[in-house]
Amino acid sequence: MRLWLCLCVTALFTGSAMAHPHVWVDSQYRVNVDQANVSSLAATWELDLFTSTSLIAEYDVDGDGELTGQEKLDMIEVLKSFENYGFFIKMKQDGADLVPEQVRVADVRIRDQMLWIRLGIDLPTPVNLETSTLSLAFGDDELYFAMEPLEEGLVRLSGALSEICTPVERDATETSVAVWVDLTCQP
Repeated sequence: MRLWLCLCVTALFTGSAMAHPHVWVDSQYRVNVDQANVSSLAATWELDLFTSTSLIAEYDVDGDGELTGQEKLDMIEVLKSFENYGFFIKMKQDGADLVPEQVRVADVRIRDQMLWIRLGIDLPTPVNLETSTLSLAFGDDELYFAMEPLEEGLVRLSGALSEICTPVERDATETSVAVWVDLTCQP
């Protein structure tokens, strides 16, 4: 049963090699800048209504509109399959590719009939935003996901230094990336 379920989810997320997305994801990075050195951040995804409805129907076994207990654990386990794709995370430090040390599914919930996912991201070494630029994007090169930034922006800042930090949006050259945001802080 579990293998069949994983195959169904994979089929839902993949498909024939067509040029348009199969899944739309509203995505955002959340960066807490209590200090200039950032060693971890979070990301949120909200899946489109069709995809959310399909997954909720499969995993919300008791039909109460919430993922609790084993339902939540099963959904998190399936979402871990995106580790193979780096959770579509694209990062650079001063223009050089930056690969997270670890990405984990921190939470999954149902909000307004949509599946909402929170990722925890640990960087390999802290990035000092006063001396370096951290560039953030999402992009899917293989599975036909459209990773779109939230209307309020791709990066949401919080913390004591958020007023002196500037996320600057720039166009992406990659076809799989909607937009890049360069983040720096000025003392």
